[in-house]
Amino acid sequence: MRLLALSLTALIILSGVILLIVDKSVETGSSGDLTVASVMAGDGSGFRKADSVVDISFPRDHFAHPEFRTEWWYFTGNLSSADGKRFGYQVTIFRNGIYPLKNEDTTGISASAVYSAHIGVSDLSTGEFHSFESFARGSEGLGGSDPVNSVVYAGSVSLKYDFGADPSRPKMTVLAIKNNIKLELELHPQKGPVLQGDKGLSRKSNKEGNASYYYSFTRLKTDAVFSVNGVQKQLTGYSWMDREWSTSALDEDQKGWDWFALHLDDQTELMYLRLRDREGNTNFQKGSFVSKDGSYTVLKGDDLKLTTLSFTNVDGIKYPSEWSIEVLPLSARYSIKTAMKDQEHKFSIRYYEGAVDAEKTEKGAKIPGKGYVELTGYAD
Repeated sequence: MRLLALSLTALIILSGVILLIVDKSVETGSSGDLTVASVMAGDGSGFRKADSVVDISFPRDHFAHPEFRTEWWYFTGNLSSADGKRFGYQVTIFRNGIYPLKNEDTTGISASAVYSAHIGVSDLSTGEFHSFESFARGSEGLGGSDPVNSVVYAGSVSLKYDFGADPSRPKMTVLAIKNNIKLELELHPQKGPVLQGDKGLSRKSNKEGNASYYYSFTRLKTDAVFSVNGVQKQLTGYSWMDREWSTSALDEDQKGWDWFALHLDDQTELMYLRLRDREGNTNFQKGSFVSKDGSYTVLKGDDLKLTTLSFTNVDGIKYPSEWSIEVLPLSARYSIKTAMKDQEHKFSIRYYEGAVDAEKTEKGAKIPGKGYVELTGYAD
């Protein structure tokens, strides 16, 4: 789950230098003075807000919504090689609107948006974390959303849809390239889309309009090729996709969030989100539980209890690293721990995005699993 594009894109838009952007990959760098809260304070005037339930429609909503300010196509997963080596990955494509439109045109020189991408690959066998970002002007074929050709792209990072007979469960192909690193993914939904929140309207606080339109593919069978310096690894596993669009921002008393997406070995999934106030306390929380057959239950704040059990220091920043989540309606407890210590993106805004190990305890049974966590605002 993403609330805003955590990338240099936001800084570029605010700085008014959009016409200078070309396709560009950015090495991991040191953090500047940007914070999650400062980037989210951008003016949303003229853009639509997610303030009422709408009909989520496919294939239309797989593509850009230029009347909204921000949106993303967000993939995470845990994959393994034939010899048992494990990798976690994240690929996210963002669109940040400069001014609102009904229909986006990315063929000319004038850009109404910036497209960007964040990529992270965790090699759990070596402890290496590969991290880079890419961004491009939403024009002249550099970045865009193209329903005619069924593709969304930001420079050298792309998402291609193959709708077949059912546009609500498309095959997806993701490609991310940067210098000596290449990640290719083929993703097949094993379940239909989950409409998060109220039929896809996902509130982020008790404030009206602070929400997104949000759906997820919670279990994607994944075949992948990961290449470093020309050495290829064939990988298989499962992924999670989040798709959101909005014009919302954090409330004044919200500093960041913790988000979890978990695959359990009993073929169920859990999403949990909490937003934190400036003292680190839970300000707002919600989630969803997906059954083996694809049916799902929306979880509200009173249904959930998160306890942070331990912390770790990553490059001078204190991040939580072990948690317990109680899901009261299910009488279930999820124990979660980061699978590798340093999975921090050191971009202009620093945040943690990494693979986790999980275990569900339910009716006396212990069921293992894997997943992903995103932690923002801890470096501010």
